[in-house]
Amino acid sequence: MLPSSARPKIPENVAVVLEISSGSFADGFSVKLQILEDGRTIQEDDDLPHIPAASEMPHLYQEWQNTSLENSRQLQAVPAQVTNVANLETWKQRAEELQNYCRRWFEDSAFRSLRDRIQANTRVSTDQSVPIIIRCPTQDDNQNEILRRLPWHIWDLFTKLPNAEFALFTGFREQVPTFKAPVRVLAIFGSSQDGLQLEQDAAALTLLEQRGAQIVKQSEPSEEKISHLLFDQDWDILFFAGHSSSEGKSGQIQISEGKFLPLDALNKSLTKAVTRGLKLAIFNSCDGLKIADFLAKLNVPAVIVMREPVPDRIAYQFLLYFLREFSQGKPLCLAVREARDRLESVQGTFPAASWLPAICLNPNQPEFVWPDKTPQNLKSSFFLSRSRLMLGLAALVGVIAVSIPITINRCQIFPSSCIPPEQVADDIEKFISYGKQPIADSRVRLSDPYLSLKQQGITAFAEGRYGDAVGIFDNLRNQAKLNKSAPGFRKTALAALQDPEILIYRNNALVNLRRTQNPNLPIYTIAVAAPLNFNFGLDILFGVAQAQDIAVKDGLNLQVIIANDSNNTTQARRIAEVISNDAKVLAVVGHYTSPNTCAALKVYSPKELVVISPTSTVVNFQSNPDCYDPKKVFYRTVSSSRVEAYSLVQYLVENLKKPQPKVVVFYNSQEEFSQDLFEQFKQVLRAFNGRIIAKFDLSDPKFDITKLPPEVRDADALALLPDGGTNDSLALQKAVDIIKLNNRKKPILGANPLYLQEVIDKAQTTTVNSLFLTVDWHPNQCGAGNFRKEINEYWGGDLNRRTALAYEAIQAVLQAIKLSNSPVNRQEIRQKLSETGIRPETAASSKIIDGLKISFNARGDRIEFTTRAIVSVNNQLKFNLVKDVPCSQQ
Repeated sequence: MLPSSARPKIPENVAVVLEISSGSFADGFSVKLQILEDGRTIQEDDDLPHIPAASEMPHLYQEWQNTSLENSRQLQAVPAQVTNVANLETWKQRAEELQNYCRRWFEDSAFRSLRDRIQANTRVSTDQSVPIIIRCPTQDDNQNEILRRLPWHIWDLFTKLPNAEFALFTGFREQVPTFKAPVRVLAIFGSSQDGLQLEQDAAALTLLEQRGAQIVKQSEPSEEKISHLLFDQDWDILFFAGHSSSEGKSGQIQISEGKFLPLDALNKSLTKAVTRGLKLAIFNSCDGLKIADFLAKLNVPAVIVMREPVPDRIAYQFLLYFLREFSQGKPLCLAVREARDRLESVQGTFPAASWLPAICLNPNQPEFVWPDKTPQNLKSSFFLSRSRLMLGLAALVGVIAVSIPITINRCQIFPSSCIPPEQVADDIEKFISYGKQPIADSRVRLSDPYLSLKQQGITAFAEGRYGDAVGIFDNLRNQAKLNKSAPGFRKTALAALQDPEILIYRNNALVNLRRTQNPNLPIYTIAVAAPLNFNFGLDILFGVAQAQDIAVKDGLNLQVIIANDSNNTTQARRIAEVISNDAKVLAVVGHYTSPNTCAALKVYSPKELVVISPTSTVVNFQSNPDCYDPKKVFYRTVSSSRVEAYSLVQYLVENLKKPQPKVVVFYNSQEEFSQDLFEQFKQVLRAFNGRIIAKFDLSDPKFDITKLPPEVRDADALALLPDGGTNDSLALQKAVDIIKLNNRKKPILGANPLYLQEVIDKAQTTTVNSLFLTVDWHPNQCGAGNFRKEINEYWGGDLNRRTALAYEAIQAVLQAIKLSNSPVNRQEIRQKLSETGIRPETAASSKIIDGLKISFNARGDRIEFTTRAIVSVNNQLKFNLVKDVPCSQQ
């Protein structure tokens, strides 16, 4: 191995230009290949095999193009763009015919040779993008247009180069500086004629505002207004949403009903905008290639357009996915690819949706990356306006000081709530361990001698002294057991006994010791990913540690990797990337919230890595367009939010005796779990002849948390559906404020994120006999007695559903391992889990409730849980079971 100083330096930017020059679809094409590193050509090949003929391509493309989808963003007033609306099956058929023909074309030896040459000569790290830029200077313009509109992304080059994205050539231009904070965005919203929902695009742009962007929005502006804005101010990004077409020399946009604006009418102002720093144009509208060509002539470095008429829903979803990835620091091309890939999940309804987006690039340009927030940007993004300040200070800090700007730290409302954005981007390996290092940002806090012993055990593990590590960890736990009843020592001893990391590291050391003694013994490695800076993350770890300990005692060599996702979607995705790239990992237990599981799932699924969540409840996870799961690897031991909503409403109607109830709902419109539970609650309430008389958005900065809305007076109950604190805990804190303001006057139906002792500690007696939550497991539940006793023996106290359901997740994986052939692989784990719903005899028997099985349906949902038990808060300020699920239903 080369010393680090002798290794060739990986370039910061790599681009590949594939020039398809002379030839035709009838006779084949000659090609040239150019590879650039940091704007410098390092390889150029023009003696490559000719791309073969594809004589049917023009006809198949035209057949496909002539089909369209209703509600696409097309200028119906422009005759050149009116298309025939075919039925869905015809559209699917045309797309499939063209796709299959392209695949066969890409399988030719000439394309394989190109693929292998590109792979062998691109040196990039995993977080860099590789634009594969298609250049088409043949002599036939119609031919060039077809080449530029083909689904290049289905070429297997893009499977073998997962950080590559196809792009279209604009020209070799001088480089421009990348983005600097704050990023300035001019957002133009044209006509919403034909029912375009442009307010969704506007809402998506708030993702950039959250990352420090300064956005100026203009709805149906005049040509003069657009020109002045482009000419007089500095912009980094130009965004347009609405109707557009490739009509005319430069393409055109519809800026208001009946008013079409050719882009060349803005020639001077756009040119000025480029000289003042315009770097990226995004036209989230129909048929934008002519627009991209025009902007390329004006030296706009990067342009994102739709190559064909695009349905309104697809345009919005692409924009949302793209902005989410790009604003979190993913390079521009990788963000486009991520968004494109996620569109595949809707192609059952919108065939060929993923074909539509295209990025047009200058090969010399360094890749654009969203800038990190500077301290000033962070400050400005959290400043409260003068009106919001009075509200926030009264509720959050109890001080009114209208004249002084106050910065609210979102991570301080609940202890150890979230991590700074910059920490996510740093060494992710610090948040992952199986025993060789401590876990960064863990909530576990030990005192000596236990802290010193834990560090000694970790050191021994890291040095390969597995026997010593086992002895040290055992000594630590034995001391804690002896001292837990001793006056003055109980608190520190109990903290050591309740450190699940110690037990996991101990068993990992034992497993590796067995391997050194018998190299033929297999080790089965899984991972657990949870927010370990929260108590609820440690609850999950308790269940995993307990299940692993029993498995190891039974002779099965189960090794557990611990990962702290810090309840942050970006970190969850980074964790997933590291874990899924470790071929030894057979399955993952986690994550905690649905958004974090969603973010990680799109990494796990392409790697066929099963993830079993004990807490993520969003309905239809596998088919959710926000959660990319093409390999169907998602399973959960918890029931869905549909079951949660049903159990809450049923308890309100039947047990609290509120027939045809009127409910006021509080939820977070910006978070996936809260949105989903709200939708399920609405549907179930309607089925029980109830109705929502008012709803309030906890994410709305104008929401007054100093008093309850007047509509509460007429309500039979409140539904309090905050999120699980993903990325920040503002909605959770507001939920606590509402509980206190209600002061037991109305029953509150609460979402599971409120199932925290912290919530009771903050709201105190205002929760007693008035806050009702649903659970899939409770220690006092029928059939739970044996597991409750086992939990007490392990951890010195009762735990909760998160521990129990995480324990079941390990049980399910262990059963799949036992039923698999040796050597066990990821595919077999998934196969065995999927069979549990078809062959009940293969399902594991649950230890958390006697007589229960652990099986999953085709969607990955838990089969056994069709309703939940209900808990409330008793006079001792503890959660108490108030309605069980009858044993006969288990």
